[in-house]
Amino acid sequence: MNLLALLIGLVLTSLVAGFCLVAILVYFNPISSNWLIFSLFYLSIFISSASFFALIGWLVRRISRRKKFPLPKNQAVQQLEVSFRQGILLSLLLVIVLILQSQRMLFWWDLLLLVGLIGLVEWQLSKR
Repeated sequence: MNLLALLIGLVLTSLVAGFCLVAILVYFNPISSNWLIFSLFYLSIFISSASFFALIGWLVRRISRRKKFPLPKNQAVQQLEVSFRQGILLSLLLVIVLILQSQRMLFWWDLLLLVGLIGLVEWQLSKR
């Protein structure tokens, strides 16, 4: 797929999910909301942060590699795929931490275990 189309899709996805997140925060009361509202809230956080983290990761990779030598298009798309995978893992970590914190079940050892587990998953996926 075209690199520009992927980037535009990520930006639009991030904006739409961000607007949904703002709408949920503005229009719904967290005290009287049911599980559907909380599910949509966490889903919009996941989608917006995954695309945001993917874009930031790709930009950091692109800027750091530009100083050495420019990348061909296929390697830039491959770096975007890696950034997207890492953005999904970071967003998953964020949502799990937020859910645990909302239930008052987040402790420091839970955070260490989650970070270690996410690190192992990324290590296993990067070996392929």
